[in-house]
Amino acid sequence: MARGRLHLIDRTLSHYHITAAIGVGGMGEVYRAIDMKLRRDVALKVLPDEMARDPQRLMRFQREARAVAALNHPHIVTIFSVEEAEGVHFFTMELVEGQSLDRLIPEGGLPLARIVEIATALAAALAAAHDKGIVHRDLKPANVMVTNDGRVKVLDFGLAKETRTVSPGDTTLATEAGVVMGTPAYMSPEQIAGDIVDSRTDIFSLGIVLYEMATGRRPFGGRSSAELVMAIIRDSPPAISDVRADLPADLARVVQRCLEKDPRRRVQTAQDVCNELQDLARQPSTTALEPARLTASSPSGAARAEEGFWVAVLPFKYAGGNADLTALAEGLSEDIVTGLSRFSYLRVIARSSTSRFAHELLDVRSAGKALGARYVMEGSLRQAGTKVRIAVQLVDTTTGAHLWAETYDRPFSPETVFELQDDVVSRIVCTVADSHGVLPHSMSEAVRSKSSDQLSPYEALLHSFGYFERLSAEQHAVTRDNLERAVQQAPGHAECWAMLTILYAEEHIHGFNPRPDSLGRALAAARRAVETGPSNHRAYHALATVLFYRRELQAFRNAADRAIALNPMDGYAAAYQGFLTAYAGDWERGCALAERARKLNPHHPGWYWFPSVFNAYRKRDYRSALDAALKINMPRFWREHLALAVIYGQLGEREAARAALRQLLLLKSEFATSARQELEKTWDPQFAEHLMDGLRKAGLELADDEGTVTPKRAAGPGS
Repeated sequence: MARGRLHLIDRTLSHYHITAAIGVGGMGEVYRAIDMKLRRDVALKVLPDEMARDPQRLMRFQREARAVAALNHPHIVTIFSVEEAEGVHFFTMELVEGQSLDRLIPEGGLPLARIVEIATALAAALAAAHDKGIVHRDLKPANVMVTNDGRVKVLDFGLAKETRTVSPGDTTLATEAGVVMGTPAYMSPEQIAGDIVDSRTDIFSLGIVLYEMATGRRPFGGRSSAELVMAIIRDSPPAISDVRADLPADLARVVQRCLEKDPRRRVQTAQDVCNELQDLARQPSTTALEPARLTASSPSGAARAEEGFWVAVLPFKYAGGNADLTALAEGLSEDIVTGLSRFSYLRVIARSSTSRFAHELLDVRSAGKALGARYVMEGSLRQAGTKVRIAVQLVDTTTGAHLWAETYDRPFSPETVFELQDDVVSRIVCTVADSHGVLPHSMSEAVRSKSSDQLSPYEALLHSFGYFERLSAEQHAVTRDNLERAVQQAPGHAECWAMLTILYAEEHIHGFNPRPDSLGRALAAARRAVETGPSNHRAYHALATVLFYRRELQAFRNAADRAIALNPMDGYAAAYQGFLTAYAGDWERGCALAERARKLNPHHPGWYWFPSVFNAYRKRDYRSALDAALKINMPRFWREHLALAVIYGQLGEREAARAALRQLLLLKSEFATSARQELEKTWDPQFAEHLMDGLRKAGLELADDEGTVTPKRAAGPGS
């Protein structure tokens, strides 16, 4: 124990009597103490004097400690309180008696079953923290405790650390403000570069810990910190199968995916890693080693079938001898699983469970039955010269129906394989998974006939996708009631809160079944969505939508950017935030987002064209506006007829303008007395006036500045 506050031993701070010193950490000294009130042993961590004297660092410590204290997970050490007594700042936490993982890893690595058991616990702990918006940033074996009875506990979640002098690989780096950036030997490339990091930095660190558990040595090394840093940025470590031939290929693949230099190619979530490891635990080669200790496993095929709506992606087939195309087939399967997993309302079976079908001849329905998957995707690759054809299909194994199929013809060269893979995977995932995708449509239809009181919260969410296909006041009322019941039953369901946010906002946007303070209720629901799912892109999509209609435009832009960054494969979110971004004044970016969404999913709904329609109208290019508006094809949506009415009005096409106006008023009769008010919900007053001008020319006369309109004869082109 280093010198410092050793005089605290046998002292009492508040109601904690300190009995012994445990150790020194970068953040301070750790003591064993007795909580005199509750009569229990606790660990007490005292902040260094220099940190306690710095208000900014002290506030950051307290904020992060309270955030971690909110975590409740069996594999995360629990923080009980953050306190100050007699000028000493400290926090109390669960006392873990055992050994740190770095002391338990032997020279040749741990047994397979023990690797999987510990790694599964670590991945589950990270997933729980990431879901609350907490990134560890310093995951390493020294921060993992294994209790005397074999339980795994992760320490120091998200807490600031300072530099301490040890070996080059173990030195904890800090910024000039004393905020820990990580321990070099376990840092991700983006962390080393000083970039802003997200939860994927922990995935890289987890990969290093996995590698060390498997081989007994770290994947990256160097004689100095500089050499170590260069190795992490530049070098690829030997495959663990080259070091230990007894370990399964699936484990080696998971580790390799975690250690991808580019965060975009890394396993995207800790939950994905956990799923892979849980499936690995079920394999005979793993369970036979130590079956009693491996109790955490993913659902069996029978259990999945009982739950319903599981999705499996079979290994894509390629029968040729081109090694690059074989690698492409494997990469497509893997990246599609990762992409689908970004949509938290989908239950995606881990690739380790489907890999056995790579060399088995089994029809899709039989594979689905074996896996317990209702939906199964399969694909194949064929080469002709310098081109490759990728054929994909999605089957509902319950009915045998082919829900979707597509063929992608692309030029192929080994140098551009990643670009090809990114392009095709994004299109496949978006087409089948986003709110207007094949899977949500099928799942929504499957629960549509169930009565509202029979819907589980998850089924209520699936049911709500049908609202966006029908977009009516009647469907809105049913969907809103279902979701309100769902969040009462499952208050931690971020997706249900996000969807309920949109339903509340639609009261304001479209006037469906309005209740008092629609946007206030929507904002409260959006905040619950973000609170319960801080890494959920739909939560931020919902928040952005509310902020736009509340005219909090800078906050809207921040939330919209966050939603798109969290899941760039969600074409629906990109299109929706695209038209809001355009209407907020950034027409170029908004139209680009909507265009990208149209390319991702060629089966998109017609409203994806609205930014292009109104951008051309804004520029007074009415013929181009009409060309885009005619592609909308949503005859029961009032905004389509608004667009057509104002465009035909400006073009002087009288009969077409009258017809569009009649349809608009048929669908939204109150529009005749509240046109300006309705338009200014979405557009700024100047653009709203431009639209009002088109309405006048279409046959509506503005009687006063309040926006009251009356029908009149349509104007000619010279008006």
